[in-house]
Amino acid sequence: MPDLTTAPAGARPAPGTPVPLTYEQDWFLAKTRTGGWAHKNVRLGFEILGDLDADALLEAVRAFVVRHDALHLRLDPGPRPRQWTRPIGADEQVVEYRKVGAASPGQFSRYAAALLSRDTVTPWAYGEQRPFALRLLRGDAGRHALLATFQNLVFDGRSHHLFGHEVWRDYEALRRGGSVADSAPSFAEAAARQRSGTGPGRRERALASWRERLGFLARTPWVRPDGAPATEDGTLRAELGAAATAALRRACEERRSTLLQWTVGSFVHALATRTGRTEVGLWTSMDSRPSQDRDVVGMFAGSCPLTVTDAAGDPGAVRDRVRAGLLEALRHQRLTAGETAELTRRAEAEHGAPVPRDLYVNLRRFEGAHSGSREAGALRITADAYPLRRITFADGHALHLRCAEYRDRLLIGLVYDGRRVGRPLARTLLDDVLAAAAADARPAR
Repeated sequence: MPDLTTAPAGARPAPGTPVPLTYEQDWFLAKTRTGGWAHKNVRLGFEILGDLDADALLEAVRAFVVRHDALHLRLDPGPRPRQWTRPIGADEQVVEYRKVGAASPGQFSRYAAALLSRDTVTPWAYGEQRPFALRLLRGDAGRHALLATFQNLVFDGRSHHLFGHEVWRDYEALRRGGSVADSAPSFAEAAARQRSGTGPGRRERALASWRERLGFLARTPWVRPDGAPATEDGTLRAELGAAATAALRRACEERRSTLLQWTVGSFVHALATRTGRTEVGLWTSMDSRPSQDRDVVGMFAGSCPLTVTDAAGDPGAVRDRVRAGLLEALRHQRLTAGETAELTRRAEAEHGAPVPRDLYVNLRRFEGAHSGSREAGALRITADAYPLRRITFADGHALHLRCAEYRDRLLIGLVYDGRRVGRPLARTLLDDVLAAAAADARPAR
């Protein structure tokens, strides 16, 4: 059988050619198989108001699916999973388009939300169906809903961003009578490059790095500080506007840091200062795409441990250590699920304690400006318009920091466990991060 890792550069694999799992796919499968994660598909829901050219939108969505080969994948979920591509057939229906008889706009929205909720939690029948569900619902001539769910195994946060950008870009081009791209950077090729780029020396360094970080986590579990009262669970949110975000980004660039690295560093410093901890161990999201693969749809998002010593010291030094730690984690991300599981077992045996996931940081960066809704010709398009109905997902972390960076905005959410953290401490931590942002964004005199 052909080996994709030896195929000529730029050559798409023939249908049926095995495509290697990315390390992140391997981790995802291991977690879902062992029951560690509940099944949840990636979801997008757009409310579309105005005079929609439905044919143009259907063609734009189909073009996205046809040119991104991660969406052609089929998987044999046996003991040693294998995946390969099955291209979209010329007559194959990609998007379900139908009229919905609703008595009111509110009823139409509730129906769209219920349908999206069902698709979000519907497992993928490996090897039998496409790893997506795409629906265009028509309420009336001026109201539509575009619902999309993708199996997480082939679609991550970066892919989520690419879908929203490319589909509406192509819709505008088609509406004007133009054409759209029929090819895109290949996931299969990117996966092969990732797997072939790990030599013995690099693997040993990765093993040593993970061994050290996992041991650190086992030694530094989260303990609720004395004087932090228990409360109900909750989420706190904050936002830096355009001017503050631009000023803080300039300050970060002067220190050769990114805005998201700064945010994590400021959170770690606040946490250490307010709890009396000198060492902080946490988990963070990590996108392992190299720059050449930024436009590849697929699964390259995983999580990794991050460790910080002297975390209550000088704030600038703490942010520098966090930046170095994030770069170190990215450099040594390429391990299989089996290897990380074995390292975890050894760390827990050595330290006599579990490797915790009490503290977690999720980072996402978007190139465009933030907008809950936007104008596209005669249309008003609202993203995330349909919340899940009767479905909730538990957050098992004591603290979960969520950061989304846009060109003109930084959105911060802090999810807290009321029993292990409590609202007053969580509020103080978020206020400290905002105070640090105000101080660092202030022009020097």
